[in-house]
Amino acid sequence: MNLYRNLLAGFSALLLLGACTDPDVRAARELASRVLGERAGQVRFEKIGTPSGTDFYEVEGAEGAVVIRGNDAGAMAVGLNQYLKNVCHASVSWFAHDGVSLPERLPAVAGKLAAEARCDRRFFLNYCTFGYTMPWWGWPEWERLIDWMALNGVNMPLAITGQEAVWQRVWRRMGLTDEQIGAYFTGPAHLPWHRMSNVDGWGGPLPQGWIDGQETLQRRILERERSLGMTPVLPAFAGHVPAALKARYPEADIMTMSSWGGFGDKYRSSFLSPTDPLFAGIQREFLAEQTRLYGTDHIYGADPLNEVQLPRWDAEYLASVAGHIYSSLAEADP
Repeated sequence: MNLYRNLLAGFSALLLLGACTDPDVRAARELASRVLGERAGQVRFEKIGTPSGTDFYEVEGAEGAVVIRGNDAGAMAVGLNQYLKNVCHASVSWFAHDGVSLPERLPAVAGKLAAEARCDRRFFLNYCTFGYTMPWWGWPEWERLIDWMALNGVNMPLAITGQEAVWQRVWRRMGLTDEQIGAYFTGPAHLPWHRMSNVDGWGGPLPQGWIDGQETLQRRILERERSLGMTPVLPAFAGHVPAALKARYPEADIMTMSSWGGFGDKYRSSFLSPTDPLFAGIQREFLAEQTRLYGTDHIYGADPLNEVQLPRWDAEYLASVAGHIYSSLAEADP
């Protein structure tokens, strides 16, 4: 009998150890600790399979002993948020310093809360947000936003922080000096429009410490997003190049873009035609360096023609641009 009890105790311990070491359960528990503080001990997470193949959660339990189940960390996070909103009547904002008002003992769930996702891919953010909202954010602000995204079911966030560290390495390898590269980048608040080929140089050059710090920040952002079941959308090359590249590659089809936003001519950007043979080579170099620094989830964002004037706007030309950008991506990352 003692042997039986010992075996049973050991088996139970192994089950608990398995639950503790499951990365999804661990990620959900850590998120709960950040959001709920000391009350996180009243919530237990369990990972269960999804027969339909769709993300889902279920929540049940007595006062002070809530159980949240889901197929991955993101689904469990959504279950936690639904419990907080619908049972605790509490709200979690995306602002890092906003508290969450909760009772000492988390309330019981009447019956069971359960739901399935209506769509598989749930995208969030755009280029401009990284200039209007995030240019001066550090890790505390990003950590809270990522938690908020998980709580609200986001699983495909745009993740374009830190790309200047990649570009700096690529442009150096292509023969440009640090001074030429510095004249290309804008200051932090205008980087979204720089990345969309609207403006160069305004508010720059970027300090090296800022470029290095954003690289470190992007690593942390991606690690956390991936741990919560997200598929980050990383940037790709869309055609925007430093003006100095024309002197290094005089045969390349590089045009000066129209003026934008009232900025003077010295701030106009340069665009390499996606049909030029050099384009695919730069795409390959950029994605290889980005993957080395940040990994990849094989989904990319490219925004080549934002608020600029082109020599042609006919469908044939636009289809050609889009087709060549996509083919350069597919060639670099099948």
